[in-house]
Amino acid sequence: MKKYYKYILVSMFVLFSFYYTDKIITMSEHNNVIMDSIVEYASNNDYKCREGEITSDGIVLGLSGLSVNKNKSYSNMKGIGFKKELIEYKDEECILSKKNNLDKYIIRGNNYLNNISIVIDVNDGKSFLKMMKIADNKGYILNLLFNYEMLNSNLDSISNYSNILFKGKNKEDVNNFMKILHNEFYCTNKDEDIIEVCKNKKLNSINIINYIEKDLLINTKKILDKGIIIFIKENEFNLSELSATLNYIKSRGYNIVSINDLLL
Repeated sequence: MKKYYKYILVSMFVLFSFYYTDKIITMSEHNNVIMDSIVEYASNNDYKCREGEITSDGIVLGLSGLSVNKNKSYSNMKGIGFKKELIEYKDEECILSKKNNLDKYIIRGNNYLNNISIVIDVNDGKSFLKMMKIADNKGYILNLLFNYEMLNSNLDSISNYSNILFKGKNKEDVNNFMKILHNEFYCTNKDEDIIEVCKNKKLNSINIINYIEKDLLINTKKILDKGIIIFIKENEFNLSELSATLNYIKSRGYNIVSINDLLL
């Protein structure tokens, strides 16, 4: 009788071993399929950093690379199966990035994407809201260049602080600006060479290369190119031509984006 039970136990153990081994093989094959899918996805979607350049006026930013983090992606999908939404990425930062070049003026975003950005230089505050409304009705985001006094007097009129740039003359101006926007803005050299002050505050600075006082459409046609930042003076002349200018930019295949999206 004991021998009979022994045979039964051995048989059950053998059957369980076959089942467990088959389960392990199936799981292993399933996990290998997941990893193979991740590797294939990465081979089709990874891209290296494309560097910018340094010029006498400042730097042209590069376009950061992006690659799939295979191990983290696999960990997310293990036991589930390949799902694109569970892919995790890691950035490949360029040398000519914002973070690494606080001591240099930025003159434009990368010239690989069809993006440009427009900044309204707010002077008397009479036209910029009308200009913003024209852009908003077309689905575009424009940026605003303020000094502290003008920003402070127009706070109630501004709904989005993320697209504001600074113009000022000294450390006190920067500090006052930071009371409102903290360190989430770009400095410019509109009034003074402010880069040393802003660098110490961990702020990037932009060199104003393309500045249009009037004849907005004609002058935009002359300078339009990938990655540029167009500064336009707040006045009735530019207000009257803004709609046509935005239409022209779009017709040439360019995307009008916020300064933060341009200078990624």
